[in-house]
Amino acid sequence: MAIDKMGVLRQVVNAFQQGRYDYVIQFIEANLSILKLDPVAVQVYSSALRKARDGARAESVIIKGLKTFKGSPQLLNSLGTTQLELGKATLAVQSLEKALSANPIDIEVKYNLARAYKEVGLFNEAQAIFVDVIRKKPTYIQANIHLADVYVNLGAVEKAQSCLMSVLEKDPTNIVALNNLGNVLRRANDFQASVQCFETAIKLQPTNSTLRRNLAATLVLLNRRDEAKQAFIKAVSLNPLDWTAQEELASFLWEEGVNSPFEYIEPHINHEGTATSFVLAYIKLLVRADQFKKALDVLNRLEPLLGSNLEFYIYKARVHRELGDYHASLNYVEKGEKLKVKNSIGLESEAGYTLLSLGRAKEAYTKFAKLVKQEPLNQGWWTMLSTCYYLQNEESKYHWLCNYQQLLAVVPVLPNKESRQSLNNALRDVLEALHQNERHPIGQSLRNGTQTYENLFEGNNEVINTLSRLILERAGEFIALQSNDRKHPFLSRLSKDLIYKGSWSVKLRSEGYHRSHYHPEGWLSGVYYVDVPDAVDKHGEGWLTFGRADIANQNFEGDFAVKPRSGNLILFPSYMWHGTNAFTSSTARLTVAFDIIPSH
Repeated sequence: MAIDKMGVLRQVVNAFQQGRYDYVIQFIEANLSILKLDPVAVQVYSSALRKARDGARAESVIIKGLKTFKGSPQLLNSLGTTQLELGKATLAVQSLEKALSANPIDIEVKYNLARAYKEVGLFNEAQAIFVDVIRKKPTYIQANIHLADVYVNLGAVEKAQSCLMSVLEKDPTNIVALNNLGNVLRRANDFQASVQCFETAIKLQPTNSTLRRNLAATLVLLNRRDEAKQAFIKAVSLNPLDWTAQEELASFLWEEGVNSPFEYIEPHINHEGTATSFVLAYIKLLVRADQFKKALDVLNRLEPLLGSNLEFYIYKARVHRELGDYHASLNYVEKGEKLKVKNSIGLESEAGYTLLSLGRAKEAYTKFAKLVKQEPLNQGWWTMLSTCYYLQNEESKYHWLCNYQQLLAVVPVLPNKESRQSLNNALRDVLEALHQNERHPIGQSLRNGTQTYENLFEGNNEVINTLSRLILERAGEFIALQSNDRKHPFLSRLSKDLIYKGSWSVKLRSEGYHRSHYHPEGWLSGVYYVDVPDAVDKHGEGWLTFGRADIANQNFEGDFAVKPRSGNLILFPSYMWHGTNAFTSSTARLTVAFDIIPSH
């Protein structure tokens, strides 16, 4: 008697709909011919694998299915969503564009393509599709939530707020919308309303640790620091292995000046059930906090757990380098290379840094040149290339990257002194209120000072917005003076359309300074001086120094310096090494710093 294969397929679909994923997987693997009947069979099988957390196999099944059912929009859509889950957003875009080409009216395909565009940073494209999806299906709540996230990335905070409010009008108990609205309101500096959103969501879902830590972050900005601490601790108690919650609590305690900022993390490090990723994240935090001996102790103790992981060798190499044992560092680089992981950016970078520390600039250059090809927009690799050029006495190449006369600008933000003083008086009142923590954030370049939270220019404060506008005007004028060079990391991206990648304020106390550093995610960086101590008038104290590379075991004097003046703005490419000299004064140094990138 002939088997009703389509009937069998319907049974498999029913089993999937009932949540019997293991049964679906086992049945299809025992009857693989079903996969050639209809794309639905491939779809159900791959979906069951995804539910069983085997996304890699699901992707493979769909790719094989597409050889049988060429150009199937269903399978291309499934492939795209699977690739999104696997973090392969660029491949997802390709798959979903093909799916949309095969079926241009499918709402789900459009929605998924917009999600993929959002993941790869094509926010304008994502916005256009999400708007179209919502116009055709106004009740599509998830599309509204994603669109709000796109608006945030485009700097359209009010539109993001409107999107999320429309979701909550339809579904007042939507936890994601409440959480995201709280975050949007925080970015808009409406901290009280933000707190209300998180508190409403917590009443609906009291065991949600994400809501607790987001509430805590907002309470910090309201300077309700004791309440913030308790909210952070509650978030960690609800989910002790939630690394984000642990890291935010540790960072808060660090900035509060607590002696044991990692005390809530450490009990879980030696616990048998702790994930490798949690332990590695803790080691990374210790390294960012310059706790190198402590990091090495953890690495040594947990080598049996971590020894097969590439990150173990990267951190071992980094810690040994920071402790001055450069040959041990290279030894761990070589051990990591034996794992044969392709395109290991972390390992190549660590090898390059260590080779520079040993004065082997020619070998280091091959590492960083490779990284520039892999990540040409990462300004840090260009920084290291400039360092290699300097150490090899390749003056023309170094000058090409670090031509301070051409690529650095020092300009007053407003034309007359009285208007600058008026602006700074207003800025001082706003900024001083934001500097409430005790010490610098973990992993930042400043010492003996504080730095503000969040992106400073994303709020709705009038005087801050005025400064933001003035900086973009001066930046535009500076860029208009430049000439295009298609091989240059800065001059190849000249644009009139500029957006902020980040913005913050720094307050340095007496003996405060910035270690020499660069801004890997920027393009054009800068600093605006609100208050400058009188100490800048003697012996270069507090001056901004360029070209003084922070490479261990090597000596760089620096090759250009700028004396700060209140009301002045300094602009320079983000890859340039820059830091400040320490100063001694009873007056603090108050600045606003930022990174700018072309919007397209």
